[in-house]
Amino acid sequence: MVVLRFFLITFNVAVVTFLIYRLLLVARQPMVRSKKILIVTGGTMLLLAPVGMFAGIFAPTFQYFIIYPVAVSLFLCLAKQL
Repeated sequence: MVVLRFFLITFNVAVVTFLIYRLLLVARQPMVRSKKILIVTGGTMLLLAPVGMFAGIFAPTFQYFIIYPVAVSLFLCLAKQL
C-alpha cells in the first residue's frame, strides 16, 4: 500500500506540474478569448482533482486511475490544437 501511495503522489505531482506549465503557455498565446477561457477553465478543473484527493474530499479509486489520465491527455490535445 505504501508503494501505491508513493506512485500516486509521484503521478499527481508530475501531472499538476505539467498542467500548470501548459496553462501558462496557453495564457501567453494569442488566441480567441472564448477558447482561452475554455482551456483555462478545463485545466483548472483538472488541477482540482488531485488537490481534492490530498485534502480528503474524495478517496483515490480505480476509476480515478483510468479516467484522470484520459482526461488529462484529452485536455493536452485540445490545448495543443487551439
